[in-house]
Amino acid sequence: MIKIRRGLDLPLSGAPQQNIEDAVAVSQVAVIGADYVGMKPTMTVRVGDRVKLGQVLFSDKKTPGVHFTAPAAGVVSAINRGAQRVLQSVVIDIDGDDAVEFASCAATDLASLTAEQVAQNLQASGLWAALRTRPFSKIPAIDSKPNSIFVTAIDTHPLAADPAPIIA
Repeated sequence: MIKIRRGLDLPLSGAPQQNIEDAVAVSQVAVIGADYVGMKPTMTVRVGDRVKLGQVLFSDKKTPGVHFTAPAAGVVSAINRGAQRVLQSVVIDIDGDDAVEFASCAATDLASLTAEQVAQNLQASGLWAALRTRPFSKIPAIDSKPNSIFVTAIDTHPLAADPAPIIA
């Protein structure tokens, strides 16, 4: 058995610049299938369809109720599949700023929301797909209740950017 006591401190010289640069606006975005372990999609859009920001692109057959939504408004330009029809990506050409409206509440009402209401809002907006179970990093079932919630708030990789300039 291998036991690691303190980890490895890599002797890297230098540091990243702590500033944000203006970049060219992107013209295409994609939802990558490899980001979702064990997902079997049921497509709700086709190539050439116009989608709104937040519109459902596909749902997961293995986890009913989990929807994957469009990260931008535009036209679906490609649905790429690999061996055995595994979803590789859904590519969207960005065009416009139409968005789907989701239920919202005032900041003062957040404490009165039930767990079911929060789960329904996460599912409808497609944000449920951002949650992960441990240890296999799969999307949790809709009716599951977590024992613990881990929030990763900072990148600990070597030469990672300081989050303070990004948040400010």
